[in-house]
Amino acid sequence: MGKDLIVGVVDNYDWNKIKCWANSIEQSGFDGYKALIVYNMDKNTAQKLTEKQFMLIGCSQYDEEKGFTFQGNSNIMVDRFLHIEHFLSMLDKPMDVDRVIITDVRDVVFQDNPTNWLDDYFDPRWNIILGMENLTYGSEPWGKNNITKAFGEYFFERKKNDPIFCAGVIAGELNAIKDFCLNIWLICRGLPSYVEGGGGPDQAAMNIMLSMEFFRESTLLIGPPSGWVLHAGTSMPAIEAGSGGIGEAYMMNPNMKIDFLETLNYNIADESVHVSGKKITILHQWDRVPEWRQMIEAKYGNS
Repeated sequence: MGKDLIVGVVDNYDWNKIKCWANSIEQSGFDGYKALIVYNMDKNTAQKLTEKQFMLIGCSQYDEEKGFTFQGNSNIMVDRFLHIEHFLSMLDKPMDVDRVIITDVRDVVFQDNPTNWLDDYFDPRWNIILGMENLTYGSEPWGKNNITKAFGEYFFERKKNDPIFCAGVIAGELNAIKDFCLNIWLICRGLPSYVEGGGGPDQAAMNIMLSMEFFRESTLLIGPPSGWVLHAGTSMPAIEAGSGGIGEAYMMNPNMKIDFLETLNYNIADESVHVSGKKITILHQWDRVPEWRQMIEAKYGNS
């Protein structure tokens, strides 16, 4: 069996924005491959990552003085999926990759070794795994705006009763992930890079793909109690801190009803976020909760 591969994509991120992600991978005990697809990056950050055995895949030439400098009109929010697909298509033995974990970088940390979770729970019935945000499109203002602005009222009506799945963490079998990324890029090609009100069209496109039988039947769709991933931006602790559109509404009306799909309990144990008694392997949007942010920065941000 081949090793797992973690992939991130960054543009104009210095070490300060990457260090919690990179250090958490190292501290988790992960022994697979680590890669960053880079648009722009200063020389010192590139050297630091190379010392930590990250593969850096530049979308342009590397300059010994300037580092990575990208010039062009690339729609990075969307084109990253094409560049991930292209990078994964170039992989060959002896690299020998079976599974790929694609994550955002600035606000993602690995609280545990993802290989251990995948070995225990991700069986051959599935090709892809995605984590639920615990709200439907109809009950989450940012998601409703994002899909409506990107693809129109028709697709919001089709998806309004469905859970939102977040594109910030995507994992699965190598060949399936290649095709998944390529399909996201193809659906979004020609759309604006950013959606009015926040984000790009990529997450909405991915959720529309999940309406298609092929992707729905081959994808493991799970919530935080699985221990795989928590997309914390729509968690109750983040909402109570005023995060996002739903957090802003809550701050104005703390008695408002929030239609969570699952009742979840959150706590910190052993310097890690747990949900309903289970340690979360991949914590996304940790910076939305002040207490969590302080803990994560102290644990992973000191070097």
